Amino acid sequence: MKFENDNQRKVFDQVFTELPKIIAEKCGGYDELYGYKLNPEDDKDEAEKYYDKEVAQHLIYKMCKAFQFQKPLVVERIVNVLNWRKEFDPLSAAFFEAHSPELEDVGVITQYPEEAPNKRVVTWNLYGQLVKKKHLFKDADKFIRYRIGLMEKGLRLLQFTDEDNNYMTQVHDYKGVSVFRMDGDIKKCTKQVIDIFQKYYPELLWAKYFVNVPVVFSLVYGMVKQFVDAQTMSKFVVLSEGKKLAQYLKFAPKDYGGKQGNLKQQNISTVKPTAYGLYLLEKHNNEDID
Repeated sequence: MKFENDNQRKVFDQVFTELPKIIAEKCGGYDELYGYKLNPEDDKDEAEKYYDKEVAQHLIYKMCKAFQFQKPLVVERIVNVLNWRKEFDPLSAAFFEAHSPELEDVGVITQYPEEAPNKRVVTWNLYGQLVKKKHLFKDADKFIRYRIGLMEKGLRLLQFTDEDNNYMTQVHDYKGVSVFRMDGDIKKCTKQVIDIFQKYYPELLWAKYFVNVPVVFSLVYGMVKQFVDAQTMSKFVVLSEGKKLAQYLKFAPKDYGGKQGNLKQQNISTVKPTAYGLYLLEKHNNEDID
């Protein structure tokens, strides 16, 4: 963790020290963030098994950094994120729920241990697969839960205590969508997903690459631009050809100008939750049965 001045360090220390009280009073005791436990004081047995102070510190540091170490805003956003996670249950979306096979074809997760810092975990969104599947957007909740589940699986591969591997790279491939039409259902889903990422997944994106989008670029990019802040937009890279991606991702698959086989072969299909995440999922499942 790097602090530019004493005030940043002071704000971080205050927020981290007050975290158990914040969780108890404003989050109903819910203390899970990206599968990790934040509160060491609520249950001693749980804390001994699942609490990792170093990981918790780095997660809160990310929150502080995302909101410029403005303590009231940082606390507000932590509360919002934890309350949303308690209600939405993204761990279930990632590791418990079964999604449509048609949706599963849209997302790929890869990990390149030898890639440049913070480009090692990549989530791929193959929107060309959706050209003839607009019906998937009729039920926005199903698509959103799938997309959030993919995000959570990608986060599981990050090492939050490692400054070289605590951000995620995303690729949005629009190959084959020249006849794509952003109808009302698609726009609604897109807006909701972008809004969720903006609100509840701060300081996690290293770069986002839009590839194969020359024809619908103005439509896609213009729509996305409406919903994201300037800082996030600065991380966007637009490439007219997918083959050019290898200039940015050294270990890109052959589909994208690299030498590492095709993308589907690199897909990490099995991602397991953290120990604490698994505990919460089993606990919720037992409660539902009871």
